[in-house]
Amino acid sequence: MSMLKKIDEILKQERIIGYLDPHAEEFILELNGEKFGTSSSCLGRITIIEGKWPWERDKSRVVYKSHEKISIYNIANVISRPFNDLWLKVTGPIIHIRTERIDCALNILNIARISGFKHSGIISSSDNVFTVELMSAVQITMPLKINDTFVFSKESLNEIINKANDALDEGHRRLRKLTKMVKEDLIC
Repeated sequence: MSMLKKIDEILKQERIIGYLDPHAEEFILELNGEKFGTSSSCLGRITIIEGKWPWERDKSRVVYKSHEKISIYNIANVISRPFNDLWLKVTGPIIHIRTERIDCALNILNIARISGFKHSGIISSSDNVFTVELMSAVQITMPLKINDTFVFSKESLNEIINKANDALDEGHRRLRKLTKMVKEDLIC
């Protein structure tokens, strides 16, 4: 089965189970070719995490998640609930691309870094397949509530939301640049 046919089948399955990020197909289809293909992707998201620290997976949990811009109503709905510690986290796109050719993997990395995915690298090589993780530098992590006390003023909430939405947009801008460069400049 060709790489592109395999991607069409994966996209079909992910659409059925509702696992595909909104608008992901347009990027995923562009990031697949005869010699390389995506194995997973996240287009970026805004989350609110409950817990002492947002990185402690066994002691924290996501209480809100959006792959699209948020509004004050989205946030108000979450922060009005009885949580002691809340964190706002914005992450940019993360894409995994697999290829059997090291020169292709290195070319993908070069394009990724030029596109603003500077936290990228080859994360595995097994069975002669290289997995390249493309991770954008777009990221915000900030506390909203600590020990049941809000750490922002009501007046600043709109600015916090605008900044989160701007960061999400920046991740999408970098992803558009990446897909354009892969389509036009990638040699594998």
